[in-house]
Amino acid sequence: MAERLWARDVTLWPGEEIAQTAIHDRLGWLDSPRWLVDHQASLTDWASYIRGRGFSQVVLIGMGGSSLAAEVLAEIFGPSGDGLSLTILDNTHPDAITEALENRAWSRILFIFSSKSGTTIEVQTLCAWVLDNLEEQGVAEPGSQCIAITDTGSPLARLAEQRHFLDCLETPSDVGGRFSALTAFAMAPGALLGIDLQAVAQSANDMAEHCSAQDGDANPGLSLGTWLAEQYLAGRDCLQLCIDEQYSGFGAWLEQLIAESTGKEGKGILPLGDAVSAAPESRVIKVVLGAKSNASFWHQHPETEGTTVPSRRISVETNTDLGGEFFRWCFAVAIAGSIMQLNPFDEPDVEATKVATRSLLDGEGLPGSCAPLTPEELGTCLASANDGTYLAILTYLPAEPALFDVLEDFAQSVRERFGLPVTVNSGPRYLHSTGQLHKGGPSSGLFLFVRSVPERDLDIFDEDFGFAHLNHSQAEGDRAVLAERGRSVSRIELVGPTMSCVAQLRGALAPMLRA
Repeated sequence: MAERLWARDVTLWPGEEIAQTAIHDRLGWLDSPRWLVDHQASLTDWASYIRGRGFSQVVLIGMGGSSLAAEVLAEIFGPSGDGLSLTILDNTHPDAITEALENRAWSRILFIFSSKSGTTIEVQTLCAWVLDNLEEQGVAEPGSQCIAITDTGSPLARLAEQRHFLDCLETPSDVGGRFSALTAFAMAPGALLGIDLQAVAQSANDMAEHCSAQDGDANPGLSLGTWLAEQYLAGRDCLQLCIDEQYSGFGAWLEQLIAESTGKEGKGILPLGDAVSAAPESRVIKVVLGAKSNASFWHQHPETEGTTVPSRRISVETNTDLGGEFFRWCFAVAIAGSIMQLNPFDEPDVEATKVATRSLLDGEGLPGSCAPLTPEELGTCLASANDGTYLAILTYLPAEPALFDVLEDFAQSVRERFGLPVTVNSGPRYLHSTGQLHKGGPSSGLFLFVRSVPERDLDIFDEDFGFAHLNHSQAEGDRAVLAERGRSVSRIELVGPTMSCVAQLRGALAPMLRA
């Protein structure tokens, strides 16, 4: 299988000729370690030139695979030496946008707009809003504070040329978003952070060489992918990710890679966090990943722990070895998809929510959309759920800790009260990752949408809707698509200042636990 994957043998995965041609056009990630080796020096020089223009910070606007790997680097490495701080903005909630950019000197912000297709609605609207605001602040050439990372010839690339962006980094079209961690999508922001890209490239290239081995035990990607798929075929569909706290961002990247790649055709591996999974042990496998030097972490996860749950342990020597881990997991997911007989490189059910969102934005409504379940009705579903069920809490909120603390407490109560695995996914970013699993995977999910009405809206230049309407339409569009596909869906809407929202949220959640 490893030899066939390296040979780009598209018959590894199911599908007619058209589908297999599309797969062939998504296998460029196999070359990304070598690409990074060849380009790490020029990226480092490029970043030095950009930093020399006087910027003090970077705000990267992207969704899913176009931003998550960069977020991993920002959280784990942070700025080094004369590197710039990096903030990820992947939320359309007006309060979240305001919070991300308030009290900042806009004249010293470098904005990066990251979208493979160049048509991602969140990136398009935030780009228009940023350019408009820079103009209002008297910046004569707003594009001089902007960089685009996108496919060659995309609408974003054309906009970058029209608006005279500082730069446009055009990426290979044969690398899908969630498989793009070792390309400019993450490595250009990494260079701006001041990361040692040479070490990251060496780690990735070494891992690629190991993944060329024909012996399964000597091939880390083949071994991991085979294990994931065989466990899934044995009925273990829940993957508990026990990640060292310093690598928590890597866990979020893994979640979208696994969920979006395997969650289709009624199949799917459900990624879970470090909390007790609550699923029957017969459904669970575990991956423990941490820094080799973190003795306390490994003490918390001894090899003898949970011997009835199959597990894999991955020890990371240095932070730059994440380059190799990016590649190992991409290789593993490609192998797992082959064994599970699905195409890991497409995302066929993501488009449905995009279409529903656009319909709402255009004022057309959603014909036939049924009313959501009441909290009491969702509680009844939780109480009567079978062993294959999971609950996904889908939030359309600013990053307010007090609200998420309430949701995490509720999630833990559901695990304890009903014995169900629970995930908490932030919208709209999850639409580009776990949203594929929710709609295309097993029909065993229960869904709770939690949305807050923004304190004030933000207008979008050249659009007849603002971010509040966009955010609401994304939530309602996804809710309608899930309901249309027979999923049980409920929603909670919060209004007012934070502490009032916290009280409303507690009150709305309580009936679900009394079922």
